[in-house]
Amino acid sequence: MTASNDASLEEQRQLHDEAMVHVNAGVAARNSGNSEAANSAFAIAMDLLERGLALKFSKADDESSIRLGKKMARYLDMIRGQVSKTGDGGAMPKSTRFNIIDLENPPERYAPVLTLLHSSSIHGNIFDSMKCIFGFQDNNAKNQMEHLTLLLTNYKESLETPAPVPAKKAPKQRRPNDDLPKDEHDAAVQAVTKLHARLFDNYIKWCKYLRVKPSFSAEPLADLVLFFLIWGEAANFRQTPELLCFLFHSLCATAQPTLTPKESGAFLTSIIRPIYDEVKKDNDKKTPLGERAPHKDIRNYDDFNEFFWTKACLKYDAYTIKEALGAVDKKGNPKDAKKTFIETRSWARALWSFRRIFLLNFTLFCAVVGFALNMALLCPESPIMYGPDMGKELVLFGKYYYNPKARYSLANDDSTTTSGLCNLPKLATCLGVSNFVVGQTFSVIPQDFKMLLADVPFQPCMELLSGRCACYLDTLDRCLSQVGSGKALVSDASSGNTRDFKMVKYDQTKCMPAWRKAAYAVINDAGPGLLNCAVCNIQAPTLVPNLMVKLIDTSRTDMGPLVFGGGVGLVGLFLVGEVSNRLFSGLFIGYVGRSLPVPCCGYLRYACFWLILFTVKLLFGYTFMVKNLVETSLMIWMSDSTKYLQVSNFMLQVTFHNIAYIGFLWLPAFIVFMYDAQIFYALFSVVVGSVRGFNLRIGELRSFRILRLAFKDIPRMFNYKLVSNAIESKVSSQQAIDAPHSNTQSAKKTTTISPVVHPTATIDEQPLRIQTTLYSGATDDDDTPTSQSSSTTNRSCFGSAVTGIDGDEFLRVIPFAVAWNHCLRSMREADVLSNRELSVLSYLIEGDDDATSRRRLYPPAFLTAGKLDESLDIVAECGHVYKRLLTDKKKDAALAKVELSMHQRVTKDSLRVEACVGSFKFTVRVLQLLLGDAHADMAPCFAFVGESIVNRTALKGLNVANLYDLRSASAELMQAILDTPTSSKDDSLHFQRALYRVIDLAEQVLGQLKKLLSKQDSLVAILKQTPLKPNAFFIAPESTQKYATVQLQTLVSDPASMAIVSRAYQVLTVDNFDAEPRSEEGQRRLRFFANSLFMDMPLAQSVKRMHSLSIATPYYSEIVLYSIKE
Repeated sequence: MTASNDASLEEQRQLHDEAMVHVNAGVAARNSGNSEAANSAFAIAMDLLERGLALKFSKADDESSIRLGKKMARYLDMIRGQVSKTGDGGAMPKSTRFNIIDLENPPERYAPVLTLLHSSSIHGNIFDSMKCIFGFQDNNAKNQMEHLTLLLTNYKESLETPAPVPAKKAPKQRRPNDDLPKDEHDAAVQAVTKLHARLFDNYIKWCKYLRVKPSFSAEPLADLVLFFLIWGEAANFRQTPELLCFLFHSLCATAQPTLTPKESGAFLTSIIRPIYDEVKKDNDKKTPLGERAPHKDIRNYDDFNEFFWTKACLKYDAYTIKEALGAVDKKGNPKDAKKTFIETRSWARALWSFRRIFLLNFTLFCAVVGFALNMALLCPESPIMYGPDMGKELVLFGKYYYNPKARYSLANDDSTTTSGLCNLPKLATCLGVSNFVVGQTFSVIPQDFKMLLADVPFQPCMELLSGRCACYLDTLDRCLSQVGSGKALVSDASSGNTRDFKMVKYDQTKCMPAWRKAAYAVINDAGPGLLNCAVCNIQAPTLVPNLMVKLIDTSRTDMGPLVFGGGVGLVGLFLVGEVSNRLFSGLFIGYVGRSLPVPCCGYLRYACFWLILFTVKLLFGYTFMVKNLVETSLMIWMSDSTKYLQVSNFMLQVTFHNIAYIGFLWLPAFIVFMYDAQIFYALFSVVVGSVRGFNLRIGELRSFRILRLAFKDIPRMFNYKLVSNAIESKVSSQQAIDAPHSNTQSAKKTTTISPVVHPTATIDEQPLRIQTTLYSGATDDDDTPTSQSSSTTNRSCFGSAVTGIDGDEFLRVIPFAVAWNHCLRSMREADVLSNRELSVLSYLIEGDDDATSRRRLYPPAFLTAGKLDESLDIVAECGHVYKRLLTDKKKDAALAKVELSMHQRVTKDSLRVEACVGSFKFTVRVLQLLLGDAHADMAPCFAFVGESIVNRTALKGLNVANLYDLRSASAELMQAILDTPTSSKDDSLHFQRALYRVIDLAEQVLGQLKKLLSKQDSLVAILKQTPLKPNAFFIAPESTQKYATVQLQTLVSDPASMAIVSRAYQVLTVDNFDAEPRSEEGQRRLRFFANSLFMDMPLAQSVKRMHSLSIATPYYSEIVLYSIKE
């Protein structure tokens, strides 16, 4: 029997190998053009594959044969799709496999669409009819039927579902129900119309461009079927949309039912493969030397597709288009479908691609240089143009830098004044005159700036890049307006004392009125050798219009306006060229697409962004580069090269007007000017992107610490953005109603939760208040009478992490909690999180799905990470101070202050309260579950601790010195319970060890509780009697510890109870190190998930209104034969 099975497997392998030999032979024959040999080889291969699939195998060998059998079946189906063995082009064979929809037994939701596909008035079954008319492959028809069914059903359900409208919109803007389809059939018809309009939008534009009428049939659904069948077998020609439009345009007119069906695969053989052969022939083109032809001589898919943008393609049909694509002239070059874009790969090509940017920057550079030269001629304030090396008579572009009518004989009679209130030496010192000589300094009335500069150096103004006019005027105003008194040095010849001082008064406003008037005229007036600062002082905003007028005043004697006009003319010429190219030419602007309108608001934002950027660029370039270089270049141009080049250390000492030196001086500035737009773009992008990002709240949670702080707001955003929640809508509506009537903090995100206040309590003695996000509306679920009686207090005092979330608040938060836990589980499956991180980060959901009223939700433990240590440190510190103050005479007031201080410090952070009180509450719950009813008398002990916290008498009623020990003992107890084996029997050694360890640790916890309650004798007595109680958890008459065994087994076998134990252990032990995933990828994923909820994005629509994931894209698991090798 074994030998027979081995023989069957060996025969299967031999048949497969032999079939593959014939398949390869058939492919080779087909590629060489021998169709008869190819069909013969494929027929033999199909026979061998069918024999291999017909073999019988035993159950033992069945699994071994499945893989090879599937492979043989796949090849058999592929070959049948191309070469039909029987030649029958009838109905589609019965489908045995499917991708998503079982078309033999489809779900009810697809019935309306399938009904339309099978009940055409012209074709009947449209897919079968099209397959018979054009010879499409069977598998292609199956895939596209499933594809089109999914698309149309998705459209149908989207039309049947009303679009969501934000609550802020007016009711009149909501979509009326009258627009919804009347029934499923109407919805399916509308879906066909909608998909038809969307799918053939490009085809209609193509027809409009070629000025032909679209070739649609009488049935839009038939058009869709034909297009998807063409697309399904188009192979790489899916990249050529206009070719697909041509094929559809050519075939749609002939899509009529026929009595002579074509063989399956005829479409691929007669239409697609000939076009592909032309592409392949062009791609394999060789040079005369046998090397691959250069890329500029090879047509690619885009070049073939460009042919279908011309009317010449309409001379052919789908069956003869290969002739146009393969037509060549006498030289062997394409005749009809020529290569339209020849790319020359060189560095010049890259530069040419950015020609418009370079030209714009160059014209702007010329304009800025022209503006700077115009300003230098209109406002010749630079002192370097008046230096001694520039000669006595300097004229540039018609601008005189000296006064040709100046009279050096115009003396200043006041320059020798040594009496009166005018103090010329002090004035000279103030003006920066280094060598003041009475009768020589200020001896001539200045008539141009060169003469004024000979008297006053204006040293503070020399290094300024701008604002020199204001500096000149400020210097004169400051020095010529000084009034006061001071010590003056005098010499007494009779006494021989030459170092004597006397007090003198001075008033510089009386000094040299003629010289003063002339100096101000030189600076403010316009003319040869004058600075024209009355117009050029732009620090006075009212002078700017006058300055702009003077800049373009063509009546000026200098050539500044003409130079500036030339630079502006270059910019205007560039803009005119851009407009003309955009309107009339495709040579320089290139093809950028038709029917691509830009929204007006978007275009204005785009234009404003670039206008501001280029304005800043021009201001920066003019102020810090061009202006100073223009002034310096003018000075160097007019300097004597034989003298200037020697001191400049320039490498070329022979040059005309120092032009080579000036060129190298300008080269770096020119390069920076041509590139600095990229720098400004980077800066602007950061600024604009940051502002936009802050407005959209992108990256709101920049770290995991911030995520912890904002975590309680995330469920609200989740309900608002993703899930429609009735409770959330109710809360939002109520807040909207209450907002105008309340100005308190309670109208915002947070609320103050207050416990019961005793009537006799003063303001300073009011009980504990916890500031927390509005979550808790639940009571503790302890079943003891004491806990039930204090449930109101617990609900008010303890946050949601302690008492849990139930009721309406549970219904509000549970959608996000489920999504959050599911996200964490997926990350755990991807090994991004560890088991402990998964437990710490997850919500604890308590209760069954069918008992909503009893279900309860606990926030993740990572929120309180590290807060328990902070709380215990504060309590221990205050407890130590409280103990020392017990001996104080005025201890009552001091002890009250310590108690108040402790509560204020703890409640400053609500998470501290949740960590401290939550650890105690969860520990108590575990002890009650573990000890059971036999130790119900311990309830007063637990209740007293809770009342002490609520009544703010913890330091008075409890001994807080051993809180650390109590925490450690409790954590060890939780760990021991978690380590207890659940699958062991009661009498097993492992379970017995775990049981005795739990008993010992539980006794240690009771011992620490006795120390905590050492100030309460009655409660201590209860705790002392607990371990000695007979027939209970700690002492049993039999050695088997039956009661303790049952209690522990019940606890560890209940998943809900163990979840409480796990949560208690987490709250007791989690610290800041455990508060966030150690994997950076885990932190990134959780931050992204939370950040996405805070972003300003459209509201999520229902699943039925989702867009299809496939719109004419490669479909899942399609088997369409192009070639066996492929």
